[in-house]
Amino acid sequence: MWKLFLQLSDGYLICMALWLVLLMMTPRVLLGFRRRWKAEPKKQKWVKLGLSLWLVCGLFTAIELGFALLYDTTDSFDMTNVSHRWFKVHVEPDLKQLAFQDGSGIDYRDDVEFPLAVPRDQQHIVFLGDSFTFGHGVPDVRNRFTNQLRAKLNRDQSTQGKFVVSNLSKPGSDLLWGEAVLNNLAKDRRPVDVAVYVMCLNDIEAFHERFMDFNNEVERLRSQPGWFLVRDTYFFNWAYFRGVLLSQSEVRNYYSFVKDYYAGEPWQKFSAALQRVARQNAERDTQFCLVIFPFLHNLGSDYPFAEVHRQIAAKCDELHIPCVDLLPTLQSHAGERLTVNPFDAHPNERAHALVAEELKRKLPALLQVGAQPESE
Repeated sequence: MWKLFLQLSDGYLICMALWLVLLMMTPRVLLGFRRRWKAEPKKQKWVKLGLSLWLVCGLFTAIELGFALLYDTTDSFDMTNVSHRWFKVHVEPDLKQLAFQDGSGIDYRDDVEFPLAVPRDQQHIVFLGDSFTFGHGVPDVRNRFTNQLRAKLNRDQSTQGKFVVSNLSKPGSDLLWGEAVLNNLAKDRRPVDVAVYVMCLNDIEAFHERFMDFNNEVERLRSQPGWFLVRDTYFFNWAYFRGVLLSQSEVRNYYSFVKDYYAGEPWQKFSAALQRVARQNAERDTQFCLVIFPFLHNLGSDYPFAEVHRQIAAKCDELHIPCVDLLPTLQSHAGERLTVNPFDAHPNERAHALVAEELKRKLPALLQVGAQPESE
């Protein structure tokens, strides 16, 4: 609560304090009018209406204060003030910068620094991915699956001291972004023994012309409204964006059209990029691996993307890319709550723990060097 309070702006605190004073004074004023108009039934009705409005205002004020001081979580598209504040409280303190020699660089979230050098008797595993890998909605970075995997490897006597695990993920990133990061690491001669690309099924968007239009639409929807009661609050701002999303059929049905991307040109472009990235890493003696994350909110016996998982795994097999499909592991826990909240479909701490255990179990297969990827 204290961390959330510190994020409240001076303007918000002043306006809320004035509003609370007004709320406290209102019933005394109305009750005074009621005594004065005791013999005037028509005027008494206005007093009753005023008291009713006061109760409604008090109720919404209590809800607003609850959102401002207690409600601490995210939403899928990071649109609300609540979600923005969550990132300031839980993510920004762990953000670090990795600079490249060409003057560019990236910010990454972790509780350890990215190593500049790794002992010869250790393997450096670098995870790349989007918000699922970044830990969107997971407040303590130590509960993210890569950090849990690092801790498990260091505790296990058979793997202790053999691996260094890094996470360079970025929300909204894709395979092309991961390719650029790996190329920069190679140019700077930063050690990477194993590059693990953690794929969320919507990563294929980057290879579809509709992607930019959808992104632009989401950015437009993210724009804060001009009215201060919605723009500068927490509950009302949250309710506003819930209404905005529900009114947009394309955003509301976002996951339904992702499946269409796995046919035709987007799939061909993604397959070519996957092959190129695997070949580039093989040429610099880096093992490239793929991990497939399912859509957690769709898990169940009728999971609509099962065929897509098989399609990706088959392509990895064809290109000799070690692949771990997380669908069977997470599907078996479909009855549990695996998402951050009903309005955020990112994996929660329980899902991250299951993923960490699965990767720890399949690590030997992940690190097994396969045949060279086929040339383009």
